[in-house]
Amino acid sequence: MGSLGRRYARAILSLAREEQRLDETGEELATLSTVFGDPQLAAVIANPILEGKGRRDLVDQVLAAAGVSTTVANLVRLLAERERLPQLPDIVRAYQALVDRELGRVRVGIRSATPLSAEVQQEVSALARRLAGKEIVVTSGVEPQLLGGVVLDVGGTVYDGSVQTRLAHMSKAMIQDGN
Repeated sequence: MGSLGRRYARAILSLAREEQRLDETGEELATLSTVFGDPQLAAVIANPILEGKGRRDLVDQVLAAAGVSTTVANLVRLLAERERLPQLPDIVRAYQALVDRELGRVRVGIRSATPLSAEVQQEVSALARRLAGKEIVVTSGVEPQLLGGVVLDVGGTVYDGSVQTRLAHMSKAMIQDGN
């Protein structure tokens, strides 16, 4: 995460705090990061043939379609004007980290080989909450290469209970025992 991203994130955090829209602003930023991160749209916006007004009009159309707040729209317009839209993912990460720190919460990632049932998801989330000792924000994903088990990332500390990792450890132990 670059210092430029942190500077923009602190500025937008200050405005979002005044508006009492910390989480909403984060959601809008994340959505726009995905939208403007689309390779085709990014290529069109970065194309030097598209001059100032044309670029502004295109960005404004995307912002209008997304229906974001004036604060977020103004930030994105500024980034586009300064040709810094590629910095948006860094700004989102920095913003989320600042908001999480301010609200006393931790981000938790749950990855599994197959989708978890609601009951298992709740159990893993409860475990993560106990490990973090704070409020958590959970994201989950499916990674078939894990083969089975769960990988839990609690604020950067990874608890890996995947079959893939167990097999790798077994393989390494067998190789070491063979020498």
